[in-house]
Amino acid sequence: MRVAVSRGRHLKAVPAGIVIERRVHLDGLVEWNRSPPRLRYDEAVLDVALDATDEVETVAVLAAGCASRRTTAHRLAAALAARSRVAGRRWLQAVLRDIADGTHSVLEHGYLTRVERPHGLPRARRQVLSKDAGRAAYRDVEHGRVIVELDGRIYHESSARRDADLERDLDVLAAGRPTARLGWGQVFRRPCSTAVTLARLLRLNGWDGVPLPCEAPGCAVRSFGATA
Repeated sequence: MRVAVSRGRHLKAVPAGIVIERRVHLDGLVEWNRSPPRLRYDEAVLDVALDATDEVETVAVLAAGCASRRTTAHRLAAALAARSRVAGRRWLQAVLRDIADGTHSVLEHGYLTRVERPHGLPRARRQVLSKDAGRAAYRDVEHGRVIVELDGRIYHESSARRDADLERDLDVLAAGRPTARLGWGQVFRRPCSTAVTLARLLRLNGWDGVPLPCEAPGCAVRSFGATA
């Protein structure tokens, strides 16, 4: 358990299992009307994000905090700005800007920063409400007519959930809108080859642009002209 105390306070003894965090201006960071008093949600989310073991976990914490509707990316950014020393501040600010622009999960953020943006794919619309075949659903990413669904499930969920996903894919395909369903491997392990495949799909559906190679050595997009 973590216990926050004012930076200048001295403790005679700390019980086993308690981690002390010394904070400046503690009075303004605590919800004193709660029992027991606790840090404001914004501050707690930042603490957990800063203690994450890697970037994927950090994004997951920040995205989940905003998805809970108990805070927003703008409030987290303000709380971050109020801290004097933060490792990786610029990167955290960039992540929060992306979340504010509509990325709602680690996989969505990874798609934006590893596939779409560094490879010059057209800027997408995110979390778009669609009513294909009369069924309302939010689409993760829309590049014009092409839909990208980001499937972050590591383990299989219920057959009913999987069936519903496939039904939606069939609906949009019948409406003349192809759907690319991507998982962790396409986004985090093979982002460059994923960008190549998506660029081909986009060009088949009206995009007249050309993808750009990212900074990764051997980026697959460098050979796009020869294989398109």
